[in-house]
Parts: sequence; structure tokens; C-alpha cells
Amino acid sequence: MDTIPSYRQRLPHWLNLWMPLFILVYPFILSVPSLNWEKDLYREYGLIENLTVAFLAAAIVLFLRSLRRADGLVHRAWLVLLAAGAFVFLGEEISWGQHYFNWVTPEEWKEMNRQGETNLHNIKGGVEYFFTKVAREGLSLATIIGGILVPLHLRRKKADFTPGTLWFWVWPSLGGALTALLSATIRLPNSIAHQFGKVDCLPPFLGEDIGEMKECYLALFILLYALTQFRITRRLPAAGTS
Repeated sequence: MDTIPSYRQRLPHWLNLWMPLFILVYPFILSVPSLNWEKDLYREYGLIENLTVAFLAAAIVLFLRSLRRADGLVHRAWLVLLAAGAFVFLGEEISWGQHYFNWVTPEEWKEMNRQGETNLHNIKGGVEYFFTKVAREGLSLATIIGGILVPLHLRRKKADFTPGTLWFWVWPSLGGALTALLSATIRLPNSIAHQFGKVDCLPPFLGEDIGEMKECYLALFILLYALTQFRITRRLPAAGTS
């Protein structure tokens, strides 16, 4: 049985190091006219948006595959909650399929939805506030605390936990710290540019579409956490076995 707690689980470098760096560099690649293959592309078909979708879809699969060997009832409930949350995030990101199947938004929904799409996070009023402020900013705060501060504190203390305890599996791997940091700071250039009225000078996805970058990093962090959970649970006995 693997006795390495979640915060010390190793993650593949291509995913926890090179992927977040590539996402960071990608807007600058698009700023070169000869390399901007997305200039005539509908925004929702772009790479950043579809990476977000791919990360969330993979995370859902990993959360569900982790259920069979979950470390007790609380862990199993946690995995179900995470899978459900990632499913809602994914559904909202693609407007529950509208971005791919191009169905027509009903007129009554168009009146309620700020972008005329079949999703909840653009519904005017309290629903939009919940998704864009409470849920997204809450997730952002969780990535900072759970993805950076707590794992660093635990590593400094050389904390060790045994299987069967909450602290053994609940914390994200410290390997996701770069993604957590970028998700928390990616808006800074945009905020500074706004102060000087220079947002139009920023590369694609660092200007008015900065929200897509933040969502992509949040989705990647969720995937890294899902992978951490999968790596822990696959080394535990299956439910009902000794």
C-alpha cells in the first residue's frame, strides 16, 4: 500500500510544469500575425477554451475511476462532489453543448441570458453573481490555500499522515503549485493595463478574454487534483477487500 500522502504525490512534469507554461506563452504566440491561426476562428473553438473542456472531462473520468478504491465513505462522497462540480463547470463552459451543436437559444432564455446562450453563469442578476463571483472566486481562493499555502506548510513540517485519515488524501499535491499561482495572478497584467487604458495593447487572452485564461488554469488545477486522487486510490485496496 502506498503511504505517501496526497500533498507529496508526484505529478508528471509535462502536465504540472510544461502545460501551465505553454498556456502562459500561447497568447504571445497568437500575437504574431503569421502564427495566429485563431484570428478567423469562432472564439469557443480556440485552443484555450478547448483545453479547459479537455481538462475538465479528464478530471471527471479520474474522479469517477477513483471511487472504487476510495479511502472510506467521506472520501467517496468527496469524489462524487468533485466530479459533480467538474461536470457543472464543463457543462457551463460549453453552454451544455450549444457551442458544438449550435442549437438556437429560446427567445425567453435570450432575454435572461447576457450572451444569449443556454448556460446559467450569464443569467442576469443573482445567478450570474453566484457563478462569476462566489463560485469562481471561491475556487480561486481554494487553489491558493489548498494548492500552495497548506502543502508548503506541510512540507516544511515534514508532516506524515496514514491511510484512513482525512489529511492523508484531502490536500492537493504541491506539484500543482505553479498552476495555482498562475490562476491567482494571471489577471494582474490586465488589471494594470486597465489602470492606464492600455488593455488593447495586450496579447489575445490577456486582454478582454482574460477570463478564459483563468478558467483554463482553474480547470488544469482540478485535473491535477483529480490525478492526485487517482494515484492515491489506485494503491489502496478496493472496497470490500482486505
